[in-house]
Amino acid sequence: MRLDVVRVPALLIDLSGQVCIVVDVLRASSTIVTMLERGAQKVLLAPTIEEARSLHQELPRYLLCGEEGGLPPSGFDYGNSPYEFSALDLEGQRAILCTSNGTRAILAAAGAPLVLVGCLLNATAVASAACREAAARGLGIAVVCAGEEGGSTFAAEDALGAGAIVDAIVDSSRRWPTAPETTDEARAALEYYRAQRGREEAALQGTAHGRDLLALGLGEDLAFCARRDKFSAVPRLERARKERLVLRAYSSGSSG
Repeated sequence: MRLDVVRVPALLIDLSGQVCIVVDVLRASSTIVTMLERGAQKVLLAPTIEEARSLHQELPRYLLCGEEGGLPPSGFDYGNSPYEFSALDLEGQRAILCTSNGTRAILAAAGAPLVLVGCLLNATAVASAACREAAARGLGIAVVCAGEEGGSTFAAEDALGAGAIVDAIVDSSRRWPTAPETTDEARAALEYYRAQRGREEAALQGTAHGRDLLALGLGEDLAFCARRDKFSAVPRLERARKERLVLRAYSSGSSG
């Protein structure tokens, strides 16, 4: 099994042989994982703020969530704060979500046979799901870093999250007959994560996006997003009515 770490621009390549795990640690993937862990039924993805508002007019019972410049747009129910969502009871709720980079990265990966969403919060859970599916389908695994500015700019926080997921995959692979074939990018992410292990919050605070969030008074999100394996929820991308792309909680029974 091939194990790779890529950024969004690399999605121009053929994804037919990959289980994709999309990572946007600050903050979309952390938010989505938290929402599903707190009981949300599904999260409908919107590529733009305007489309999110349009979808909400059609689906007014959905929570309207997202960010623009890190903060909730006017008229939205909630922003993109996993710390805030962690305190809510979202049992049975449905939501629309639009963020600057993460939701777009997930949508960009939609052509893969399976798309999961990962971060530090669910690193081991998403790694286990990806390994199970890759083995069953005879596929490789690509951990996709959302980055900044549509994926054109490297984001250290995503490399940290990707490294944690690679670490979990490598750890679980010790029980396999053969070890995964890791690319240079996957090994680099793994080494970066292991160098920062135990000081993840400080590492996030030192990133460009982390400093922006601190300036906005959102330091609680950095502390929250730094916690590895707090949750077991694994978001899985699916096509719903009208070919809309939604995220629901993965279960092994939904394989196929």
